[in-house]
Amino acid sequence: MQDLKKGFDSRCQEFKKQLEEFKQNNEAIEALKKQHAKELANHVQEANKKYNDLLTDKLNTEEKMKKDFDFEKATLIKEWQKKCEETALAARQ
Repeated sequence: MQDLKKGFDSRCQEFKKQLEEFKQNNEAIEALKKQHAKELANHVQEANKKYNDLLTDKLNTEEKMKKDFDFEKATLIKEWQKKCEETALAARQ
C-alpha cells in the first residue's frame, strides 16, 4: 500500500511538473503570437506607406504630364491658327 501511495504521489508530482511546463509553453506561445502580430502590423504599415508613396508619385507625375500636354496642345493650336491665317491671307493676295 505504501508503494502505491508513493507511486501515486510520484505521478502527481510528475503531472504537476508537466502542467507547469505546459503553462510556460502556452505563455511562450502567446508571447510569440503577440510579437508576430506586432511584426506583421509593422510590415503592413511599411508596405502601405510604400504603396501610398508610389501612388502619390504616380498621380503627381500624371498631373504634371497632363498640364504639360495641355500647354503643348494650346501652343500647337495657336501656331496652326497663325499658319492658317497666314495661308488664308497669302491666298487672298
